[in-house]
Amino acid sequence: MDSREKLHLTDVIDIDLLQNVQDKLSKLVNVSVVTVDSEGNPVGDLNNFTPFCDLVRSSNVGAQQCIACDAKAEKKSFLENRSITYDCHLGLKDCCVPIIVDGELLGAVLGAQVLIKDPVSDEDPRKKFNVPELASRLEVSEDQLQKAIDQLAIVEESYLQDCVDLYELIANYLKEMGLKSIAQKQFVQEYQEKLAFEKRLKSAELKTIEAQINPHFLFNTLNTIARIAMKENAEDTEEMIYNLSDLLRYNLRQTEEFPTLESELANIKRYLYIQKTRYQDRLNYMIDVPEELLPYCIPNMIMQPIVENAIIHGIEPLLKGGEVTITVAKKDESIIVDVSDTGVGMSEFIKSTILDYSASKKHPGLGVNNSHLRLKDYFGDGYGLVLEKKEGFATTVKIIFPAFTDIRQLKTKERA
Repeated sequence: MDSREKLHLTDVIDIDLLQNVQDKLSKLVNVSVVTVDSEGNPVGDLNNFTPFCDLVRSSNVGAQQCIACDAKAEKKSFLENRSITYDCHLGLKDCCVPIIVDGELLGAVLGAQVLIKDPVSDEDPRKKFNVPELASRLEVSEDQLQKAIDQLAIVEESYLQDCVDLYELIANYLKEMGLKSIAQKQFVQEYQEKLAFEKRLKSAELKTIEAQINPHFLFNTLNTIARIAMKENAEDTEEMIYNLSDLLRYNLRQTEEFPTLESELANIKRYLYIQKTRYQDRLNYMIDVPEELLPYCIPNMIMQPIVENAIIHGIEPLLKGGEVTITVAKKDESIIVDVSDTGVGMSEFIKSTILDYSASKKHPGLGVNNSHLRLKDYFGDGYGLVLEKKEGFATTVKIIFPAFTDIRQLKTKERA
């Protein structure tokens, strides 16, 4: 961990997904839940909090004390490497389950907010509060505070273990998400860096770049990590690494200038699988291609920038995510590949400049523009990319190129 940048909970989990899980579980079992970062700050909403704790946190003084108390509890649970129950700063019984990923404390799941029934005495534990003093300190009314105290639950000690079981379920889910995210960041970064070299490069230039990479070492490393994941029963991580390894192998060793649609789409599927692992429920995708079109050829890496652009600039900005759909059709003597997304769409300025090389230097459409210019370089002005509005989608990019299964067919037609 010494050589790696410090991880933060919000870097490795999907907050919307966490909130959805936390909402459903807390309502199902009717207990309070809060997920905090490594400093005790809440991440997402406070679920099913008692009126007492809501009131305390409505005060600046109370909120700061609650955050400090949560931070102290999670650090204690981290040092002891276990779930704990403890008394909060106002005397309520709480539980804390640490979120530890790769040996580092990223946060914790906490809650309970109850009072424990004394097995010996019949005295009401709610009477221990000094209401006037506490109301003055928190700057809230005594009546409000007394009503909130009266609503505090008095439970048996066993209730706390039930809370711990729930919080451990959430924490373990977050740990798995964190491990997936770390693996994705470590290995997909190399893939993204490679893609940057491919912009506006012809085959000879591409091979010059690739000659500087040692694929044997890279693939051996990825396969070793995949085997470790398999031994640790991290099936999702293992599958993602194998997809990344196959994707990189294909890109690095692709010597055909015009591979088949079948092989290019198989590579796109690997890329989409990796992105699906990253975005989870925020990304869905569908590929529809008639089987008889799979043997037709396509310039290599033409689709990749289009699909990447749809995800990063279309789907990623949306909190709820969206869908990418790829369809392939043959019309007359041309193949048409539609890449559509339900993302944020393009502004009129982007639409008017994305296929203009001089203007596209200033915005994220350069990869799209490069594909457009490559198609024109290969086949002439009658081919390239077209932007259109397709029903049900925010953006559709049509990739148009001649229909051929062997480049010699195309060259024979050109000579004729």
